[in-house]
Amino acid sequence: MMDDMRWLLVLALGMTMIGKPMSVKDDLTFLTRDGCVNTPDMVNNLDDALKALGWPNYYRHVDIGTLPKKDPRTGYPTPTVLWKGKDIFGMPVPKPPFAEPS
Repeated sequence: MMDDMRWLLVLALGMTMIGKPMSVKDDLTFLTRDGCVNTPDMVNNLDDALKALGWPNYYRHVDIGTLPKKDPRTGYPTPTVLWKGKDIFGMPVPKPPFAEPS
């Protein structure tokens, strides 16, 4: 199951990059929140996916609990990976009112 998730991440990241210049540091954001139980696995999968693509694993790591309440990123479930501000799996940008994390 974990290997499937890694390759799904590789595919999703690869598809978002077709024909675009790469700047992982500025364009890739990992969203999480304090206590998110899925974060360690997702970080490992993301790092493995970046390695498989030959990209650096230097990206923004954002705790949505530290963002202003009106920031749309606070509406994403965690963990979420954004490429240039968009979810790599195609989830639309959340619209207010944002649900409280569970």
